[in-house]
Amino acid sequence: TTPDGPATAALPAAYAATAARPYFHAALNPSPPLTQRAVGGGIRATVPLQAALAARSGATATSLLIAALAPAGRLFARRRAMRKVSIT
Repeated sequence: TTPDGPATAALPAAYAATAARPYFHAALNPSPPLTQRAVGGGIRATVPLQAALAARSGATATSLLIAALAPAGRLFARRRAMRKVSIT
C-alpha cells in the first residue's frame, strides 16, 4: 500500500507543473531555444520527481527535505541564464 497524505498528492503535481509547460511549448514549436528550455525544465523537474517518489515510499520527512531544494534549482537556473552562451 502507498501512504496517503498531502505530500503524496502535492509533489507529483509539482513535478507535472515543473516539467509539463516547457515540454508542451517545445512540442508545439521545436526550435532550439524552446528545446533548451524543455531540457532544462526536465532537469529541474527531477527534484520534485524524487520528492514525489520518496513521499510515495513513505519517507515524508525525506521528501519534504528534497522538495525544499527546488527553489535552489530555480536560483541556479536564473544565474546560469545570466551567463548564456550563444548557440551559434
